[in-house]
Amino acid sequence: MGRKGQPFREKGQNLIEYALLLAIIVGIGFLIYQQSFMGDSIRTVFNNAGNLMENGASKSSSKEEEEPLSIPDLVGKAVAEGNSGLGALLNTGSTHYIYSGTAEGNQVAQALNVPFHEGDIWSIGREVTAQNNYYVLAYYSAAQNGPVSKYASSDPGWNWRVTSSGGTSSQSGDPVTVPAQYYVYDPATGKQITSGYYSSHKKAYLVYAPGSGKDYTIR
Repeated sequence: MGRKGQPFREKGQNLIEYALLLAIIVGIGFLIYQQSFMGDSIRTVFNNAGNLMENGASKSSSKEEEEPLSIPDLVGKAVAEGNSGLGALLNTGSTHYIYSGTAEGNQVAQALNVPFHEGDIWSIGREVTAQNNYYVLAYYSAAQNGPVSKYASSDPGWNWRVTSSGGTSSQSGDPVTVPAQYYVYDPATGKQITSGYYSSHKKAYLVYAPGSGKDYTIR
């Protein structure tokens, strides 16, 4: 009897092993099935992350492109805009200058959105002669050179004052010069001209602005 039952037990044991093996295979298949969905999810997350990084990079590059222009570049841009820029203020058909320290100068700085810094002095002019036709910016930076008062004359009789046409209405005392940068612009394009009379100038005359009390400017 014992021998007759042994094949039956072996057969039943084999069936149980097959069932366990099948369960393991099904379990592994189910895990693989789940992991395939997980893989899709992971790929989706990485794709979204990549898109966010690309968007962030493009926004960063656009911010770099939108960095504010320098003062000389802003003036050049205003020259290039013609009658809607400096042309509307200086296109008088003859030489004309606008100076810091004057009401006209404040209006120009505001209209052109030029961020002149506290203590800076400057003049913007249109030179129109038989030989010349250009715009010129003379710029003294207080941040680089300190307050302009340190260059002022100690002579109480010193009085150099300019006119809107670029000349001087009074000249008493020795002339005083200050370090300055000159920028010359083509009136048609606003591009800087790097040769000519002003290109080698590194100093400007310290003067009083027209119509002002004792406000320094340069010419």
